[in-house]
Order: sequence, then structure tokens, then C-alpha cells
Amino acid sequence: MRTKHHVIAGVLTGLSLVTCPQAASAFDRGCAEHTLACYEKVRRPDVYATVERPVVVAPARREVQHVPAVIQERPYRVEVAPQRVREIREPAIYDTVRRHQLVQPARVSYVEQPAVIERVYETVVTHPGGVAWQRSVGRDGVERMCAVRVAPRTATVARDVVVAPARRVAVSTPAVYREVETPVLVRPAHVRHEVEPAQYAVAHRRVVLRPASTVIVDHPPVIGVTRQAVLVRSGGTAWQRADDHRW
Repeated sequence: MRTKHHVIAGVLTGLSLVTCPQAASAFDRGCAEHTLACYEKVRRPDVYATVERPVVVAPARREVQHVPAVIQERPYRVEVAPQRVREIREPAIYDTVRRHQLVQPARVSYVEQPAVIERVYETVVTHPGGVAWQRSVGRDGVERMCAVRVAPRTATVARDVVVAPARRVAVSTPAVYREVETPVLVRPAHVRHEVEPAQYAVAHRRVVLRPASTVIVDHPPVIGVTRQAVLVRSGGTAWQRADDHRW
């Protein structure tokens, strides 16, 4: 079976039979009219592929863990002071009573009151009025005497009027009392007993709910993935047809 490389080699062998008078410039311009196809020798790159491989990042291990004890504080009542009875001496209680005491008896005295005089103003006629002659000169120089009516004249006159005459008035003075404070015994002195209850306080004590223990924990290995480039196909050289040549 013929491969692609064998075909290209045969074509190149057939082309080598064509002669050109100027071999140095055959690919430039000398043999363009006799050329059927051209091939170039090219470099083929290597082909790589990425391969994932498992990698142990951390190996399996065994860890010993110490679990601490669980301790809780619980309250309980403690007697701080016992019950006791004490005596309380209370003094006597006194109160003050107020009493009225006569200081000055009632009496009657007389006072002379003067007369009450009030000033009154009244209007009196000082001139009764009537008819009087009045002399005047007109614009024409003629002197005239005219009888004119004169109004009456009045004046305000003040005079004192006795409103209330002088008199003797009896004045009563009430009796005078004062309050006298007198101490009175309300409750005598005595002794009473008072019971003081016992006093308690709250204390705390530690109680172990769960003792300390040791636990063994197995940790599995940690597996990671690494990526690596692997050569799939090696490169080299190959003949490739040149379609865009200029000859």
C-alpha cells in the first residue's frame, strides 16, 4: 500500500526529469511555464498531550486526640449566719397636748369719734342777667345803640356740710388666750424581742459530668492530581504542496 510520502517522492522523481537551462533560477522564473506542481519541505512540530496522574500529597496518619473532661459548676446553699433573737429596748413615747389658758379677760372701752364733715360744691347765680344797651358803629359811620339780652352769670361755691355728728362709741376687746403645751405619756418604755432569720449564701462547686478520655482518629491519605505533558508523536520534516507560489 502506498503512503502519502511515497506519492510525494514519486512526483518529485518525475519532476526531476524536467531539465531547465538555468538550474539556479528554476524556482524563481526560468521554469514557470513547464511547472505542474511545487512542494516545500516543512518542519512538523512534536505533538504532546496532557496526562493527569494521582499523587499522594499527604500519607495516611493516625492522630491521638485528648478529649478534656466536662466539668460544670453547680450552686448550693450555705448558711452564713445562724438564726438569733435580739432584745430591743424602746424608750417611752410622749406626746404634747395643747391647752388654752386665759391671759387677759374681755373688756369694753369707749372711743370719741369726731363729726364727719363733707365739702359740698354748688352753683349760685351771681348776676340775674336781663337787657343791656350796646353801642356800635356800622360801615357807613353811623353810630347805633342796640338793646341786647345779657345771659345770667353763675359761680361754683364750696361749703362744709356735717354728714355725721360727733359721738361716743363703745369698743369691745375680746379675751386673750394662749396655748400651753403639756407633755403626756403615750407609751411607757419597754423591751421587745426581734427574731433575725438565718442568712444563707449561694456557693458553687465543680462537678465532673464526663471524665477526660483519649480518642484515636485515623486520617486517610490526601490524594492530589498532577498534570504532565507526554510526547504523543515526534515531529520531523515533510513535503507540503505550495499552492501560492510565484514562478
